[in-house]
Amino acid sequence: MDGVTELDRWKPTDTSARGYLIDGLFPSRPLSPVMLRNVRELLKKAQACMVIVLPDDTALLHRLERDLHISPTVCSPPSPSLVFGSRFEAVVPDRWERDRLLSALASRHDLGELLVPELVPAEVVELVTALVEADGDPEALGDLGLRLSYRAEREVPELIKSLCDEPEPLAFLLAASVYEGLDQQIVRNEADRLTKLAGDRLTAVLPGTDADGAAKQDRPNPKFVFRHSLTELLHAVRAVRQNREIRAEGAYSHSVEAVAFIRHRQAEAVLRHVWREYGQLSELLVEWLRDVPRTGGLAEPAGRAMGRVASWGGGRNALVHLLELARSDRATSRLVVANALGVAAEDPVLVAEIRYRLHRWSTATDFRLRTTVAHACGEEFGLARPDLALRLLQSLFHAAQVREGEEYQVKVAVEAAILRLFQAGNETKVFDLLRKWLDDEEYDQEQVLSLFSRMLWSPQWFMRNLALWTPQGQALADFTGRALNTESSFETTCWTLLRWAESGQWDDEQFRAVENLFAAMAQSMRSGEFRLFVEMDQAGANGWPGLVTARDALHRWRIGAHRETA
Repeated sequence: MDGVTELDRWKPTDTSARGYLIDGLFPSRPLSPVMLRNVRELLKKAQACMVIVLPDDTALLHRLERDLHISPTVCSPPSPSLVFGSRFEAVVPDRWERDRLLSALASRHDLGELLVPELVPAEVVELVTALVEADGDPEALGDLGLRLSYRAEREVPELIKSLCDEPEPLAFLLAASVYEGLDQQIVRNEADRLTKLAGDRLTAVLPGTDADGAAKQDRPNPKFVFRHSLTELLHAVRAVRQNREIRAEGAYSHSVEAVAFIRHRQAEAVLRHVWREYGQLSELLVEWLRDVPRTGGLAEPAGRAMGRVASWGGGRNALVHLLELARSDRATSRLVVANALGVAAEDPVLVAEIRYRLHRWSTATDFRLRTTVAHACGEEFGLARPDLALRLLQSLFHAAQVREGEEYQVKVAVEAAILRLFQAGNETKVFDLLRKWLDDEEYDQEQVLSLFSRMLWSPQWFMRNLALWTPQGQALADFTGRALNTESSFETTCWTLLRWAESGQWDDEQFRAVENLFAAMAQSMRSGEFRLFVEMDQAGANGWPGLVTARDALHRWRIGAHRETA
């Protein structure tokens, strides 16, 4: 089992190992044929093989087939009977002993009835363990059908439903589920404590009384925590819970069981209907969506809903609800507006008004409106109109240089939008804009260089130009040198270039790019380049591109053959 998740840094760790298992591969840089060939060569030398377990992610599998020309193998577990036979034989090698243990089943169960097709391997192992622990004693084995966990999954809903009118047993059920295996008195005490803490939340029905205390008909308790199960709610709105899948969005992977309607585009139909037909409910929806939490990635789907609302409403007030959100003190509300504008702009009637409002907001005194414009430039609206987005961002960035107060929020939003536009395929336009800012003294040079250093985290465009040494290659080398020689951007730039060099040993294009860049920087050898080369000398290993150049430049500097240039 190997914990590495990026193959460009993997090496065999044990000369005696003949197999490696990597469970979950989410590289920050896409796998390349060169990288895969290198791993295969390392495995061949080590006389080992490797199995990589990947999630059933359609987009990920498509990239593997398209870029690497390999077809992943779909892994389906063997039948429960095969797993049982293999596990049972491994745990109990002696055939006669296995027969003795199985005899405990004869009076109550048929093995074939227990090994139902839906059993997963872990549940089959559970069955084998129960047989071994019973040691052939039918009494110790008990009712095995009741003990198996997959049966519990089926029976729990009915168990809870049967206890809905009994708050004390419900509390005891929850306490026993948490503290199973502890003394009965502890479980009972915790159940009593839970009952007191819950108040009436474990009571399904409240006794009906009027203001004078006279008895009335009992009524359902709206606070009852078991009032509606997820399965019941899904059935009521004609939706389903999809199979668990692994998503690698953001900094780490997570599992998701998505809710999806059975009928295509039902979500849009529901929202359109309630927005048009129920005026008071539409106000409630706006109030609800503008206060979505910052975490969980809710701003994007909330923004899509608000954007569709704009086209459904029509008239001169179509974007009024978005203007109110843009003026919100909550940063998440402004992100919702940015996403909403991208969806609303799909309506050709609204595009002109959206452009007009964004131009107006970009010159407003209210920093919240200008922050919203910057966010919109980095979302769908701006990504579809990069020239307009970059003009708006330049105006915002220039104005933020001379304003005070909350302008840092505008600057942060502008920088995030610039990075999004760069990563979306507008590299040349973004780089030319940064060069323009760097040559203009009205812009904060350190901030521009810091932004550039973060652009290096998306290296594909840089690699192409540096490897071929296009006219922009020299400009990139000059820009990188300035970032290295500015204290605020040195650390990020240096760390990124070292990462390039480390991973470049497995990629031909990246190898040439790093070699060309380091050769250009060796001609300058100012303090920033010197510090980078020292770090490279200490961290580098044989095979890293640029390492020989760095060590040679350091040697010439130390013997006085190369002095720092102005």
